Amino acid sequence: MKFLLALFFSLGMIGINSAYGYGEVSTSDFKIVNSLGQNINSPVVDQQLNLQASLKDVSQKDVNWVYVAQIIDSNDAVSDLNYATGSLVANQTLTAALSWTPHTSGTYKIQVFVWDNLRNINPLAPMSTFTVTVT
Repeated sequence: MKFLLALFFSLGMIGINSAYGYGEVSTSDFKIVNSLGQNINSPVVDQQLNLQASLKDVSQKDVNWVYVAQIIDSNDAVSDLNYATGSLVANQTLTAALSWTPHTSGTYKIQVFVWDNLRNINPLAPMSTFTVTVT
């Protein structure tokens, strides 16, 4: 009986993860670049930064996505939140980018999310976190 409960629970979790699309998009190659695509290693106050990542559809079907970047300052307050939307066809890779202009110096945490939409907020990829220091 315990085996059957464990089996049903496992199948249920697999079904839930599949239903929500987790793992349908892979993210890689996050970087901070300028408008020309050149890497910015030491950002400064009031400099426009582009938060760029590669998104790849690994689901073998078309996928709509929302690329979200949340900027958290050293006080753990959200200082900026931005998003872009689009779609991918099976096996397609594209580069998504969002702009951010820091107005004060400090260390910031950048959290990157890829969701299916803004209404249901089902993750298509694991959240990624990056740290940047602005002078």
